[in-house]
Amino acid sequence: MDLRADERGQYYLLSLSANDRTGLLYAISRVLAKHRTSVHTARINTLGERVEDVFLVDGSRLASDNKLQLQLEQDLLAALAI
Repeated sequence: MDLRADERGQYYLLSLSANDRTGLLYAISRVLAKHRTSVHTARINTLGERVEDVFLVDGSRLASDNKLQLQLEQDLLAALAI
């Protein structure tokens, strides 16, 4: 997983790689919704049993709150591990 800001901090690029499973995209969506993080674009790739998803998310809250960013990352990692 990689979460990094664009050059202006307006958006964050969230890249995820994991083994595919039923409900994975739902689990990711729940975490983003829990943190009120809006998705502007998404590229969902399934390569056999592997997924490589990239989301462009709103960065206004993430840029101003490092604790929120850390909690989002931890929750996403937990969702990927299930």
